[in-house]
Amino acid sequence: MAQLVRGVAGLLSDITHKHSDVQLKVGGKTFHCHKLILAMKSPYFEHKLFPSTSSSSSSTAAAAAAAAGSEQIVLNDVSADGFDKVLEFMYTGQTELSDQNVEQILRAADLMKLTELTTFCVDYLTDRVSADTCPRYWNLAEQMKLTTLASACKRLCVKEFGYSHSCSVLSSLSAETKEKLLEDDELVVESEVDVCETLVKWLNSQTQTGNSVQPYQLLTRIRWSAVPVEYVKTRLLANDALKSDPRCFEFLSKVVSYRLTGVQFSGLNTYHRPSTGVEQCVIVLGLNNGCTITSDVYRISLQSKELITGKQALPCSMAAEAAACVGPSSNQFYVTGSGECRRETWKWESAFGWTRCSQMNRGRRRHCMTLVNSTSIYVLGGFDDCGETTLDSIEQYNTLTNKWTNVGRLVHATRNAACAVHNTSVYVFGGMGRNDQDLDSIQVIIVINVYKRFFIFPLKRVFNVF
Repeated sequence: MAQLVRGVAGLLSDITHKHSDVQLKVGGKTFHCHKLILAMKSPYFEHKLFPSTSSSSSSTAAAAAAAAGSEQIVLNDVSADGFDKVLEFMYTGQTELSDQNVEQILRAADLMKLTELTTFCVDYLTDRVSADTCPRYWNLAEQMKLTTLASACKRLCVKEFGYSHSCSVLSSLSAETKEKLLEDDELVVESEVDVCETLVKWLNSQTQTGNSVQPYQLLTRIRWSAVPVEYVKTRLLANDALKSDPRCFEFLSKVVSYRLTGVQFSGLNTYHRPSTGVEQCVIVLGLNNGCTITSDVYRISLQSKELITGKQALPCSMAAEAAACVGPSSNQFYVTGSGECRRETWKWESAFGWTRCSQMNRGRRRHCMTLVNSTSIYVLGGFDDCGETTLDSIEQYNTLTNKWTNVGRLVHATRNAACAVHNTSVYVFGGMGRNDQDLDSIQVIIVINVYKRFFIFPLKRVFNVF
C-alpha cells in the first residue's frame, strides 16, 4: 500500500509526463495530470471528465464525451496561486498551507468539492483568527457558507469589539455580517455609543468605496435606551447616508422622540447588552400566598432566558399595600410602609443587601412613592390605620442625610392613587378620597429647590406639560 501511495505521488512530479492524459490550464499555467486520479478525488472532475449519459440526449452525450476525451481543460474559476498545492493534496493527501495561499486553496477546494482539503483549510484559518484577520475571514466564511469559521470569527469580534471598533477593522464587513454582529446580545461594549460609532465608520467606508447600502435594518439592532439624545441629533442625523434615507431619517426622529418622552415604537430595541452591567428587570416584593404576605423578593428579567431569580427577603414583617421605588442608583430600591407601625423604610442594594433607614414621620399604606432629583424620595397621601383616615400629607426622604421631612399637603387627600415624575414635577392620578369617592383629578406637585407649588387639573382635561 505504501509503495502504491508513493507511486501515485510520483506521477505528479514526473517531469516526462509520459502517463499524463489531461492538461489543466489555470491562469496561464499548465498542469499535467491524470484523469482517473482527478475523478476519484474530486466529484467536480468526475463530472467534467466522465459525464453521465443516462439522462442526456444523444447529441448532448456525444458532445460531453468529446469534451471528456480532449487533452486540455481550462479552469477559469480557479486561481493559479496555490493550485499546485491543491494537486499535491489530491495526489498525496498532504500539502502545506500558509497565510499567503490558504484562501486561494480553500476556494479551489470548495469548487472541486474536496471535502477533506476544505476542512483542512477551515481548521487552519480558525486557528489563526485574530482581531486583525477576523473581518476578512468572516466575510470569506459568509460567502462560502463555512459555519465553523463564521462562528469562530463572530465569537472573537463579539469579544474583542472594543479593540476592533477603535481601529476601524470592522469597516470591511458586509452588510449581512455587520447586522449579525450588532444584533448579538453578548457584544462586549463599554457604551452603546461605541456601537453607533462603528456603524458610522462602516457607512462612511461603504460610501467612499461606492457601495450602495441600506442601513435601516442595522439601526434596529442598536440599543437606543443607552444612546444619548444629543448624540442622535448631532452625530447620526447629521450623517449623509442616514439622513438621505427616508426610512432611516424617520426612524432616528422617532428615537429622539422616544428619548425625550419614553414612548416606544415598532422596531425600537431598548434592551441593554449584558456587558454594560445594566439589565431591564422587574422587582416583585412580597407575595400573597392566600394565608400571609411573605417578605420574599424576586427579580424578573425582561431580556434573558433566566426569567425569575430569588433575592434576599425583606428582614421585617411585610405589610400589605406598602410602596416601593427605584433609588438614585439603578441597583437600589426603597420600600416604605412595612413593619408593624407601617413607618419603616428599607433600602436594598445589590452589593450590600438590605439596610434599615430612618422611619417616616407618619405610618401609611396605599400611598404613592417616587424619586425626584436623584436625592429626594417623596411619599404622597395613603391611608393611616391608626387614625383610620385618608392622608393628604407629603413627606420627603433625603437619600444623602437619611432624614424624613414634612414638606406639604395635597389639595385632595387620596389613597390608592398612581403617580409619575416628569422633570421635577410629580403627577398624582386619581385615587380614592376621604368620602370613599373616586377622584377624577390630577394633582401636580412642582418641586423647585426648597419651594413647592401645587396645582390641580381635572382628569378628563387634556393638557401639555412643559
